[in-house]
Amino acid sequence: MQILDNEKEQRMLPIFRLAFRPFFLGASLFSVIAMLLWAAFWAGYSNVANWMYHDPIWWHSHEMLFGFTGAIIIGFLLTAVQNWTGNPGIRGRKLAVIFGLWLIARVGILFGSPNLVWMVADLLWMPLAGYFLAVPILLRRQLNNLFFVPLILLLTALNAAFHAISLNWLALPLRSVSFVAILVISLIVLVVGGRVIPFFTWRGTQSEPITRITWLERGALIPTWLLVLHSILPIPEAVASYSFPLLLLMTATMHLLRFLRWRTLSTLRVPLLWLLHVAYLFLILGLTLLAVVQLTGWGAYSIALHCLTVGGIGCMILAMIARVSLGHTGRELKIGAMMKVAFVTLVIATLTRTVFLLLMPELAVNAYWLSGLLWALAFSIFCWVYFPVLTSPRVDGRPG
Repeated sequence: MQILDNEKEQRMLPIFRLAFRPFFLGASLFSVIAMLLWAAFWAGYSNVANWMYHDPIWWHSHEMLFGFTGAIIIGFLLTAVQNWTGNPGIRGRKLAVIFGLWLIARVGILFGSPNLVWMVADLLWMPLAGYFLAVPILLRRQLNNLFFVPLILLLTALNAAFHAISLNWLALPLRSVSFVAILVISLIVLVVGGRVIPFFTWRGTQSEPITRITWLERGALIPTWLLVLHSILPIPEAVASYSFPLLLLMTATMHLLRFLRWRTLSTLRVPLLWLLHVAYLFLILGLTLLAVVQLTGWGAYSIALHCLTVGGIGCMILAMIARVSLGHTGRELKIGAMMKVAFVTLVIATLTRTVFLLLMPELAVNAYWLSGLLWALAFSIFCWVYFPVLTSPRVDGRPG
């Protein structure tokens, strides 16, 4: 790997030495603020809607998908590309510019009203990050990782659709656009999870390597890609009403078969691993529940969706950023009691937003604000524990 001049590295603020640092910390802190506002709204403090782009439903959906999850994805990919290619990841002023654009958009969309200015600011940072992701991949001709770039551009297009809806430029249901964004994010999470969970499990449990079976890997990923394509192609409703839920079931089944080979029980004694497995299982369950809702009408779309988002995507994010932040700062891959509490708290938040709501739908409002508070608590703990980790130089003195 090309190592930057150490003197130049030392002049950089540690927070801008690799993309995972500002984006993991900034996105996590932002999610705490976002969930506290969301909880306050459902707890009866309706005046907070004035801080939520004057549309709490739009704001919550948009900011958790793009403001929070999008930032985590970008932080992870711009860091991982250094490992993939051997080229130093983006850092310093260039990284600060991308993060600054993200932050400006978050502040504007929190305190402002729908406006072209905030739309433009929010549509710049992600494609710019995609460019810096694509360059080293193309230089090293690692085309197997290039697919992340068009996915980032697709998320940008969906982000533009969100803003067009808020500005009354586009007459599309918010629910349909957000659902496509969730599927794209789920695809990214399933791809990344499928790559790292077997490796992390093998290393973390000090067991035999988990081998990959080609037909099973392809059998899991192909229908996942088809789900995204199905959601954006103009397929007649009469066909889609059956083909889409069947594709959901096929995807869930293949990922379950893949998951069953990952020795989940062996991770129960390794706190840094078990949440990864729980998150992957929530993703499978969420896909299954979405199929059941569409095929039979039993259950609630919102519950299935939040099983996928809070349980699958949210838990995967917390587990990943906890481990990646330790590994990329040269620290021992172990967490303390506070992070164990954070992991359990986020699982309880998921169960509150899904199982509790399913069993006691008459207490739906309570489930909304309570799950929001639990999410905020889990990520507050992460911010508290990892602030010194993400804002200090690597403990081994290496760049990054």
